[in-house]
Amino acid sequence: MKVSPQNDTIAALATAQGQGGIAVVRVSGPLAPEILKRLFQKQEAGSGKPEAGNAGRSFPASCFQPPVSEWKSHRLAYGKLVSPGGDFLDQCLAVWMKAPRSFTGEEVVEFHLHGGPLVSLKVLEAAYGLGARPAQAGEFTQRAFLNGKIDLAQAEAVADMIAAQSDRALKLAQAQWQGALSRPVQELRHQLFELLVHLEAAIDFPEEEIEILDRAALSQRLEGVLRQLEQWSSDYELGRLIREGPVVVLLGKPNVGKSSLLNFLCREEAAIVHSEPGTTRDAIERVVHWEGMALRLIDTAGIREGEGEVERMGIERSRRWYEKAHLILALFDGSSPWNSEDGQIAELASKKKCLMVVNKSDLPASDRRFSFPKDIPTICISAKTGEGIRDLQTHLLQLLGVEGHLKENTLLLNQLRHKESLEKAQISLQSAYEGLQKSLSPEFVATDTMAAAQAIGEIIGEVTTDHILEDIFNRFCIGK
Repeated sequence: MKVSPQNDTIAALATAQGQGGIAVVRVSGPLAPEILKRLFQKQEAGSGKPEAGNAGRSFPASCFQPPVSEWKSHRLAYGKLVSPGGDFLDQCLAVWMKAPRSFTGEEVVEFHLHGGPLVSLKVLEAAYGLGARPAQAGEFTQRAFLNGKIDLAQAEAVADMIAAQSDRALKLAQAQWQGALSRPVQELRHQLFELLVHLEAAIDFPEEEIEILDRAALSQRLEGVLRQLEQWSSDYELGRLIREGPVVVLLGKPNVGKSSLLNFLCREEAAIVHSEPGTTRDAIERVVHWEGMALRLIDTAGIREGEGEVERMGIERSRRWYEKAHLILALFDGSSPWNSEDGQIAELASKKKCLMVVNKSDLPASDRRFSFPKDIPTICISAKTGEGIRDLQTHLLQLLGVEGHLKENTLLLNQLRHKESLEKAQISLQSAYEGLQKSLSPEFVATDTMAAAQAIGEIIGEVTTDHILEDIFNRFCIGK
């Protein structure tokens, strides 16, 4: 997607493709009122059923009452949609949201149609014939940003609200949409600009530097900003986990109960359970929701020396999922003696964040003790009866760091772009701080401080490029 000119008019289906009760066609741009005037013919609400034989009938412009110029903004009207050639398209509702009081900040018209795909296609074709063009993915939201209706962090929140797969992801996106990220970022930039005022004054009036430039006070204020940036950076991983959903991989040798545990957790027969080793040949993924979090559970092939080519391929995929995992659930059979394969699984799991899970507590326990690495949490469960499952969920959320964390308007960065901007700001501010400590000329300190302010401004789009916009809005669907 390229940043498109804003003096043209765009149109697209704003609701999902396919059949439904209602379809909404959205038009934004200078031609929107004219398209409304040319296509829509207002009727009094409750004027009765559509007239028989409307198809193919031409309606005179005098049917449109009152003139479009007299319409009240944000008021739904009832009437007919008629193509420029006079063909009846639909009986619908229409609304005109006059600039700048619209989502995009432009003239926006919406037609609320019956939800058949062919009906909306005919209406879009009519709008295109009157000068509109098809909207690109995310172009309505992009125009809202370019017209100053929202900042870039809020634009990303729109996409995150649409894509949210869990309550926590939705709440995080809603908080960001309401300014939970934008307001603190603006405040931090304001603090840096205040520091720049003192630095610029010292540059302009060097003979007064002792009175104007209090290096100790400025250093203290820079330290405070640096601590804030460090806190935001440290919370990034949690924000990303909430937004994307953590990957939890079930790892273990064959027949320890990985598939049974997956089936119990997702409450369906997602994986085949059989006494024959190597039943699971490929990774099986399911999403479960705990405490408002969407977790991606991956049941993998049992790791051992595979007896066939297909099983070896499955084991290789297990190892690839291991690399992607945010948390490993390493499963062991509590009713069988510990062996070298168990030791290999425990060692592999301990290299990442993990929870050791001793399964089959419903069976008589093995006489041999399990040799788990020190300081790694261990829990006993039965994937057959459900014993210990609640404790497993609690431990898992604690290890991921998400248990009870998200509060209203919590500031959590959740985009890699945000983190990269913060890292640039931290480097520049650290350089500015060291410059003050070394009594460097205020010009050098001011340059680094300005670079930090610009890097932070990238988060909300105060400083941006076409490349950044293209990357962001490519994630959107058409019509949003």
